[in-house]
Amino acid sequence: MQSISTQQGESRHEEGQATTEVPHEGQQRAAAGPTLLESFLPEADIVVNREIVVMAPPEVTYAALRRVDFAKSRSLVLRAVLALRVADVRRARRRLGLAPLPAPARVSLQNVQDYGQIKLAEKEGSEIAVGAIARPMSTESLFSGRTAAEFKAFDCPGHIKGAASFVVTPYGQRRTLLSYEARIRATDTRTRRQLFLWDALTAPLMQLVTRRMLRYVATVAERQCAAHAHSYRQAT
Repeated sequence: MQSISTQQGESRHEEGQATTEVPHEGQQRAAAGPTLLESFLPEADIVVNREIVVMAPPEVTYAALRRVDFAKSRSLVLRAVLALRVADVRRARRRLGLAPLPAPARVSLQNVQDYGQIKLAEKEGSEIAVGAIARPMSTESLFSGRTAAEFKAFDCPGHIKGAASFVVTPYGQRRTLLSYEARIRATDTRTRRQLFLWDALTAPLMQLVTRRMLRYVATVAERQCAAHAHSYRQAT
């Protein structure tokens, strides 16, 4: 397995908020046992992890995670990557005769199926897992209408299985550890070589995009807390 463990929880000063740094060692997690992600893709060729401390309670962070539209982030990098993704999916849907995406397109955990992904499972208030199965360099192959159970069992050669999850964990008082993990596995040796080549070319960009996604969720959650505190002060 090729494991890419990204640097954890860096300080955040962009998008108008500041986030506490996560210690690299000795972290205590409230949740125990396997995650939803591990149950759907226990073995992987590539694993990516990243986490950040959010200065908001878990319930606020989870609500922000569920509703946030990543296409509205202030990050130019994230918006550019998502714009390319949306354009690619638009072409694929058009070639397949599927209904077009709305304009402007929304990119959230609530409409992953519009992009050929599968909502694998959700542990309310704690974790959301999504997945996808495709042939290399074939966006159309994403739209096969597979279920979560079919994702778990799928092992046909020539494909790549990818799954990712966001996990919300209490972290001290009124703080949250927001974690992201992605797992990717090829279903045969030839495809695995292609996967490793693709990863070597795109890993730095994908890691940057992941950081921006987590930071945006944190920003939305923290702003909601700040707005609530402001309203409370005015009321009292």
